[in-house]
Amino acid sequence: MDTGTRINRISNRLRRRSKKAQERLGITASQGNILDYILVESENHPVYQKDIEQEFGLRPSTATEVLNYLEEKALIRRVKDENDGRYKKLVFTKDAEKIRKILRKEIERSEEILLKGISSEEQEIFKKITSKMLDNLEQEE
Repeated sequence: MDTGTRINRISNRLRRRSKKAQERLGITASQGNILDYILVESENHPVYQKDIEQEFGLRPSTATEVLNYLEEKALIRRVKDENDGRYKKLVFTKDAEKIRKILRKEIERSEEILLKGISSEEQEIFKKITSKMLDNLEQEE
């Protein structure tokens, strides 16, 4: 089995696990991934729709659709940026904070399953190799 196929199989299985947890919460996998991104990244810096488009490779119309849904579900709000009123930050609500705990638990459980029987040295090697792979792909874009 080649490298790309292995990575794809791992990704598909992780998506299936994640999808089950997210469906219980009433959101799709892609909505859950975007919400998780907003929850995590907004702790370090403001998050804008452009960030979502870039991170997930979405067209502006697709990103708008997902964000509108998350806003309708009262999981995020769009708030004017203090420094530039033309931009709206994406901020999560208290309801999203509850979901965050469930999503984080699922991510931690998946990590635990993925890394079972793999030494910390092997994990470091894996991280280095996959970082190089990502760099190689990004250089070709």
